[in-house]
Amino acid sequence: MRTVIQVERANCCVFNNSLNREIAALNGVYAVNIDNYKNEVTIDHTDEVSFEEIYAKLEESGYTPLGGRNREKTDYSTLEWPEENQHN
Repeated sequence: MRTVIQVERANCCVFNNSLNREIAALNGVYAVNIDNYKNEVTIDHTDEVSFEEIYAKLEESGYTPLGGRNREKTDYSTLEWPEENQHN
């Protein structure tokens, strides 16, 4: 599964490294990516860890979650890319 959560701040390497370690320590988490530009945290995980556990860990680590989505399966064939990213 992949969970993407918007956070209020994701702009400091020290906090990012700490958060990465905290979330990666949760059972079932196998990848964490923090996007400073989008202020998003993307977590790839099994069903051993819940959305609520991830959300709580973000709050414990000093981040303010603004919202998120949990995607069990992503059908990449239906994704639409912005015009500036399309190659002809």
